[in-house]
Parts: sequence; C-alpha cells; structure tokens
Amino acid sequence: MTRKSLKSLFLTFAVIFSTALSSDVKLATTPDINLLYTSDNLFMQIVEPEEISYVYKIRPARNFGVDFEKVYHHIPLVVANPYNGCSELLNKRHVDGAVVLIQRGDCSFVTKTINAENAGAVAVLITDNDAQNDEAQIQMVQDGTEREVQIPSLFLLGKDGYMIKATLEKYRMDSAIVNIPFNITGMPMMINNQPPWTLW
Repeated sequence: MTRKSLKSLFLTFAVIFSTALSSDVKLATTPDINLLYTSDNLFMQIVEPEEISYVYKIRPARNFGVDFEKVYHHIPLVVANPYNGCSELLNKRHVDGAVVLIQRGDCSFVTKTINAENAGAVAVLITDNDAQNDEAQIQMVQDGTEREVQIPSLFLLGKDGYMIKATLEKYRMDSAIVNIPFNITGMPMMINNQPPWTLW
C-alpha cells in the first residue's frame, strides 16, 4: 500500500471517529430506517438531474406532520403549482405519489402541507422564499388550528430550493429523482457531496 493510500485511509477513519464523538450527532432508528442525522436534520439525495446531484440537508417540522416510516428510493420530486401551495394544487397528476416542493410564504406551513397531502404527496419540502438563504434553518411549527397532518413536512434552504426549481425549468423536466431520507451512516465522503452553494 502506498503512502498516499495510507494517508487517505487514515483521513477516512479520522472523519468517522470524530463524527461518532460529536455531541450533536445521533443515530435515529425507526422500523425501516437507520440513518445518521445532525441535530434535528435529515438528508435527501438528488439522483437526477446530474447538475444538482448532491446531498441536501432538510429539517422536519417541529410539531406537526409525521416521521418517515420508510425510505423512498428514486421517487419524483415535483414543484407545486401554485408554487406557494396555498390553494388546491393544480398538478395533482404529477404530485400524486411524489415528494412536492413548495415555497414558504402567503399561508401557514400546515396549510401548504395539507394541500400537498390532499393532492396525494407522500412528503413535502417547504423551501424558504429567500433564494439567497444558504444557511439559516427555519423552525416550522403548528399554525394554531390543530389540524392533523399525516405526511412528513420538512424545511429546505431557500438557495437549495431555488437551484432545484431553476434547474428543472432549465431542462423542462417535470420532476427530479430523489432518495429520501438519505442514509449517510458510515459515509464520510458525503461531507464532500453537499451543494457547493450552501453551508452546513
């Protein structure tokens, strides 16, 4: 084994060891999921289009919605129409059985999630309406109506949402293909696969 290979191997183990010791990292286990997440965050991997094929940090809503009960592999990620998700979604045919991307603003997080759920979405990503937001996480909370939500609802950074939507429009694609939640357990190289425009 060459000196270069040994150095690479050492660095890999160093990352794994330091990650395991970090106080803000914990292992979350549900009946069908075993993934590493940081603080209150989960992760999503975009598989296609290749231009935005990165691992994205997403934050579950604080006190509404449900946890993921399974991992969705190669599932469509569809942009809501209307994008703010404050009324009945007009693109139900694409949203049904997919993850839907909705922009923050104009109505509550709960209203957006319920409209997506009614259209058949399996989960919702609500992206910040500040397209330049590349690091500030928003804590999504109930709107006081006590309405029940039966699908996961998660926050996505505004810059991530902007880049995903813009890329789909650029290539005239109806959807991206994603893995969600994405398991990064034992995969330190994923640290280098975050979007180049965001800060973790």
